[in-house]
Amino acid sequence: MPPTFAATRDSPAKVNLCLRVLGRRADGYHLLDSIFATIDLCDRIDIHVSDLRPHRDTDVSIRCQFPDVPTDGTNLAARAAMILLDECGVGASVTIAIAKQIPPGAGLGGGSSNAATVLTCLNSILNLNVGKQRLHALALQLGADVPFFLTGGCARVRGIGEHIEPIQGWPGLPLVLAIPPIAVSTAWAFRAYAAGFARGAEEASRLAAGIEPDASLLVNYLETVVLPAFPEVAAVKRGLLEAGASAAVMSGSGAAVVALVPSPTAQQGVAETFRSRHGEVRVQGVRILPAGAPASGAPASVDRTPSYA
Repeated sequence: MPPTFAATRDSPAKVNLCLRVLGRRADGYHLLDSIFATIDLCDRIDIHVSDLRPHRDTDVSIRCQFPDVPTDGTNLAARAAMILLDECGVGASVTIAIAKQIPPGAGLGGGSSNAATVLTCLNSILNLNVGKQRLHALALQLGADVPFFLTGGCARVRGIGEHIEPIQGWPGLPLVLAIPPIAVSTAWAFRAYAAGFARGAEEASRLAAGIEPDASLLVNYLETVVLPAFPEVAAVKRGLLEAGASAAVMSGSGAAVVALVPSPTAQQGVAETFRSRHGEVRVQGVRILPAGAPASGAPASVDRTPSYA
């Protein structure tokens, strides 16, 4: 009987502390200069693999409690499993159960994180031995944010996501994250962005140099189209500042907003003050994770037989 493999891993969200849109390529991909950071808000992914053998098709089953998350082959986690096993010339039956904590349409990269988690997990538990450079290339085929999630942490991300420059010294930085009960389409936000492409990337350059983030450096050019169209997001940003945050910025294409706090001890107070005024909005304190945790580190649990050969 062919061996079976099972593993459970956490799949972290990310926030954008800075996001500039610099242009658009002929293939439709946008050129970005952004500061990404993984945070300790995570989905939980359970993976089960059976009937692993060469020269067979891969079938993937996705289960998720969120009705808006696709469970067919369009799901990025399913595509990640198929593209990796195809790369290695093998196929299998793969079941992926996703317990979502990262809401879709929030600008927190949940789908991209799930895809990266599946790539790293399957590569590890199946002993596929796909190297870092090739895994990065496969991740980029899945989406612009996916390569970053292979290691996570804090990094300056440029191009269409292929240029990743780690930033040291920020793990543990306390933030407050607020997520209104709406979804913003990433495709719509980029299509609607009509203010012209940014000519420079001063904020991202200064942040990447290790300067502590502050209000002058937290910039998101997509706010120019999202905030007028979604007043709920504008109200969340304003509410965080009124609750005592020192700076706030929309993450990605929204709808989530991330805020800096004056000190680690102020984190809980800002969150509680905001919650008392905006009870319909999910708000919590979060921290930036170090690179390699948790998606590319040790799995939460793993059960495997000797690897397929």
